[in-house]
Amino acid sequence: MVAPITLASLLSGTGIVYQTSDNAIVVAQNNLWAEDLSGQLAQRVIAGLRAKSPSLWPVIASAPINETAAFTLLLHFEQFNGSYTGNAQVAGEWSLLDGNGELVRSETFHYQEPLAEEGYPALVDALSVATDQLINALARVLANQTQAGSGVPIKG
Repeated sequence: MVAPITLASLLSGTGIVYQTSDNAIVVAQNNLWAEDLSGQLAQRVIAGLRAKSPSLWPVIASAPINETAAFTLLLHFEQFNGSYTGNAQVAGEWSLLDGNGELVRSETFHYQEPLAEEGYPALVDALSVATDQLINALARVLANQTQAGSGVPIKG
């Protein structure tokens, strides 16, 4: 299962975030996410993991689902923004819990993807590529976890 994705407070608004210098960040007023960023990322991660790992079928963790034998993937994003360096930045931490809520593995992640050109559409495209890199890494980890003989199915 994929737990609801958490975001740094700066990312929780509707505006696209852009770092303008080493110590300054702005939140766009006119270039906004179409819907809640956390929800979009959860849908994207789940769809990507399903495509990359056909043996897994991740779902969003919810109260009606009682998968005590399933692993739970926790994702927290500290960065999901553009930068004055010309890169999109995606960074944070993920953790994998077993069916008893015990930590199996936890890692930080940081991806930078250069923008093909200036502008918000190019930034969104580069953030998408960086998110794909994260999904690819998570798919490898989850595949290795199931191959490690844990005997517990991973649901996401």
